[in-house]
Amino acid sequence: MLTLFSGRHFMHVRRALALTLAVPVLLAGCSDDPEPTPKMPESTSSSPSPSPTETKEPEAESPEEFIRRWAAIEAEMENTGDTSEYRALSERCRACNKLADLVEQYYRAGGFVEWDGWTIRSIRAQGDEGTYLVRVNSAPTRYVEKSGGKEKFFPGGSGAHLIRLAPAGSSWKVVDKSEVDG
Repeated sequence: MLTLFSGRHFMHVRRALALTLAVPVLLAGCSDDPEPTPKMPESTSSSPSPSPTETKEPEAESPEEFIRRWAAIEAEMENTGDTSEYRALSERCRACNKLADLVEQYYRAGGFVEWDGWTIRSIRAQGDEGTYLVRVNSAPTRYVEKSGGKEKFFPGGSGAHLIRLAPAGSSWKVVDKSEVDG
């Protein structure tokens, strides 16, 4: 025969069971024995072991990704006068160094350049390894060569450039840049 218990009866049973389990745990905490210290395995090296993401090699930057990054840095260089990052990415490129020299000259003389850069329409590998045809829409350029100088303007528009790259670690460097008929 089944005996039915009320919910109230089960509540009393649960409380009694909880006290029965809690008392030994509380008493164990009152002993004079020192707390046990966990034993940690001794490491075999003095440096921490690398996490899985630290052991991976950095992903190589594709030529297309590099060209887009380099073009953005060129626009930043012209707008700020800070040529250091642009030169680092273009150190063997004579045309790039001439452009950086000109930008530095304008800013040193109190002038400026305002240019929103290129919108890259396409990047296509050419016959020579490391050479890319980059088709762009160039934003208009406004510039002044020196303090108090006359403001000058380039209208911008579509164009094409041959960019030659050389490997540099997991990335690239520009070694030549020239404007070509698009």
